[in-house]
Amino acid sequence: MARKAINRILKARCRRKLLGALPEIEDELRAYAKGSDTTGTQWITLWFAVDGILKHKPRLILESGTGASTIVLASAVQKLRSEDPSYDGRIVSMESVEEWYLIARDNLPETYADTVEIIHGPRKIYNWALFRGYIHDNIPDLPFDFFFLDGPAFQDEFGSTFCADVLFVAEDSPHDILRGVIDGRASSAFVLQTLLGTRAARFFLSNMAGRFAFAPARLRRDFKTTEFRADIRGRLRLKRFKKHKK
Repeated sequence: MARKAINRILKARCRRKLLGALPEIEDELRAYAKGSDTTGTQWITLWFAVDGILKHKPRLILESGTGASTIVLASAVQKLRSEDPSYDGRIVSMESVEEWYLIARDNLPETYADTVEIIHGPRKIYNWALFRGYIHDNIPDLPFDFFFLDGPAFQDEFGSTFCADVLFVAEDSPHDILRGVIDGRASSAFVLQTLLGTRAARFFLSNMAGRFAFAPARLRRDFKTTEFRADIRGRLRLKRFKKHKK
């Protein structure tokens, strides 16, 4: 009961902060959802994303999974544009399901047409080291520096995988640090933590929301047996990770 109460307080606080930063967004979300009160994404995750965008001013944002969150991200980008004419941030939003892509494309408000590009990218297998994942096909070859990870679907006939768009982009990234948020994809946070440590990615399971910030140069695909360590109970982990600046 205490945890539920804390989560309600946290949700209300994040909602209040989000509406404080983007005063018009609640009306826009209602219009986008055609009168529905739901955003399709948690207020906590939305605030994590808006806070990260306003703080770090990313130039290229990759959204994995189009939806009401697209409107929120676009509103944050336009807020930065209005405050700094030299800022030219934009968003590429990937959607794997063609039906949802068409709906999202047709429902995107005209005011965000120069901020957001929505692309249909059917999901395809993408493996990294020990892990099997899915990415969106057709991701543009651009130097993305901020991510909103909410797709594609990570279940298939073989079981659970993880959403791997950020690793696909990180493989050839020119940036020192990549940042982003995770909406509900706990398996993606687990993979990032396993590869890079908990300093690089944190996930709050009771809120189904996470954040990450890591150096792409630290990513590796191959691990020797000597690079694992075991405790007295025989539990294996990758060896201790080096600190990096966020």
